[in-house]
Amino acid sequence: MIENYYLLPSKQFELYISHEVIQTWTRYKQLDRKDLEACGVLIGNQSSSNPNQYWIEDLTEPMPKDCRSTHRFTLKDPGHQKKVDSAFSKSNGTSVYLGTWHSHPQNIPTPSHIDYADWKSCILRNPDRQLFFAIVGIQAIRIFFYCSLQGWNQAEINNHLVR
Repeated sequence: MIENYYLLPSKQFELYISHEVIQTWTRYKQLDRKDLEACGVLIGNQSSSNPNQYWIEDLTEPMPKDCRSTHRFTLKDPGHQKKVDSAFSKSNGTSVYLGTWHSHPQNIPTPSHIDYADWKSCILRNPDRQLFFAIVGIQAIRIFFYCSLQGWNQAEINNHLVR
């Protein structure tokens, strides 16, 4: 099973990301200035045997009712929640919402103040779990997460791993 996952380098967690998730992200790189920001939610679980081990197993992709432009997005389609609910049900409650992802038209993506504000509200709505937030750039994918003692942290998946 581990061979189907990428282990994200981080001092705080062992975060395993499905290769399928990474491949989906690469399809949504904003390579053209007219490309719209892509967005979705992350679905996965926390290991029952290791509380510092997380698995991102699935995600949602942009849906028809989402609001998207070249530099903004809003998750509006109820299909995102339906997919999370379905994963939760099929896994007997182990697969849950683990955060959000979106794209930026930057080589190395940097969160905006809007991103940080949105992420903080996601964390406040989900105080029972660690959340992760991915930004897909042209040359790298960055994963952001908040730790109460250290504040915001990030880890990066470089382009050579996600072609």
